[in-house]
Amino acid sequence: MKRREFIKYSAGSIALALLGKYVGGPVLGKIAVDETGKSPVKSKTKEKARAIDGLGTVADPSNRFGLAIDVGACIGCRRCQWACKESNNIPDTISPPWIEVFQLEVGQGVTGEPSLEDLRDGATTSYTKSPLAGKWYMPVACNHCDNPPCVKVCPTGATFKDKDGIVLIDYDKCIGCKFCVVSCPYTARRFNAFIPEIPPEKVNPMVPLRVEGVVEKCTFCVQRTRRGTLPMCVEACPVGARHFGNLNDPDSEISSLLNSNPYFQLLGELNTGPNMRYVTRGKKWIK
Repeated sequence: MKRREFIKYSAGSIALALLGKYVGGPVLGKIAVDETGKSPVKSKTKEKARAIDGLGTVADPSNRFGLAIDVGACIGCRRCQWACKESNNIPDTISPPWIEVFQLEVGQGVTGEPSLEDLRDGATTSYTKSPLAGKWYMPVACNHCDNPPCVKVCPTGATFKDKDGIVLIDYDKCIGCKFCVVSCPYTARRFNAFIPEIPPEKVNPMVPLRVEGVVEKCTFCVQRTRRGTLPMCVEACPVGARHFGNLNDPDSEISSLLNSNPYFQLLGELNTGPNMRYVTRGKKWIK
């Protein structure tokens, strides 16, 4: 699909949006990996299956995780995109990857929320150089909504919102119907149409490989964040444009950032309650 415009695709989803074994939660996936790095394969031993599926993370209901992106600081380098890809066993056949970075005109929202018309007319992921004067950059991924349309339309319960606000997918239950794909106004879901193949040396054993015919997406690096570390996209950002934390904690870094700066929620008017926020305090890198 040509991805020149983010919202052009999203517009078709808006109408539809309107119409791990984890403790206390469903299984995230029980997919083992053979010596070739291919999936799906049958586990050769129960121990190997547990190693791949042994995330062992607990959703703490006192947390409500969120991500804030300072669009004035973002330089469009896409390091977040590639760090996400490498850390979460995303195969090359998934295109676009879980995070997309859009380039827009500076006048379209660095200090205010861009309109749908602005995004429809000016958003592109096809840029080759960044940062450029007169441009700004807007990363987009799953917003882990408080009121997620994807959860409502899933016929098997494969998509669920856990107690800490993270929206996850039980790959064992996913039947690949793509209802969640078309209901997501952020175009954040990816259908896995091919058997994933990842070189064995690049497989992260903390993240289960997905099987052919299921949907996948950003998980806020649940294998890391529930253990107290940051998502890989946040760690990889060279300019500190990405901020992650507990929105329920007024003293957290992300809460302090949002309380002291203007921000917007993408397509917040749809009442999805997105937990990704865009801080709009102006450009930092244009002299």
